Amino acid sequence: MFHFNKKHLEDQTIPMWVLKFHGETYYVNHVHCKLPWDTKETPDNPSTKGSIKIKEALLTIDEENCATIDTLTIFDKVRLRNQRLGITRIMWHGNRMDKILQEEKIKHSPFKKVYGACATAYTVCDLLDPHAVTLLGLKYSGEFRVLKPNEPQYRAYDDKKLWEEMQREYDKEEYNDDDDEYDDQNYLHSLM
Repeated sequence: MFHFNKKHLEDQTIPMWVLKFHGETYYVNHVHCKLPWDTKETPDNPSTKGSIKIKEALLTIDEENCATIDTLTIFDKVRLRNQRLGITRIMWHGNRMDKILQEEKIKHSPFKKVYGACATAYTVCDLLDPHAVTLLGLKYSGEFRVLKPNEPQYRAYDDKKLWEEMQREYDKEEYNDDDDEYDDQNYLHSLM
């Protein structure tokens, strides 16, 4: 839900819009709403007489304090739930971290391999205990990194289509050879 901020009329440095999402209030300079909306009239309210309601929405606010209201996907719901529960998604290269998680008895989600450029394999999983990230960060600094929700590896863990697309892209980059001298036919002929 959002409405015009009347205080903006008194002081132009105060953001123009007030957004209320999931019990939190945000003050922003601009709102870009990509979803259908309804109005909510509250004539008996002493301060806000009306506001705009949006259902099943995802709110993002950029560095210029501009809000975008977009569709809340199932992946967004899972990500937001995990954040509330203190679940942290991590990524690492090699297999040392696999052993560390086992030795330290850290609860985690299933491992998923994600391939990157130059055929580099990374492992991604969620740490289910909020305190585990602190412990691992202090004890095994540099062995892993925390993924942010905007990173493709973070999103690919939940989204099988994105994961498959990323694998195809990395395979294409890795094995795409523009040199006609080594095309498939020449390669097969050389094997004979």
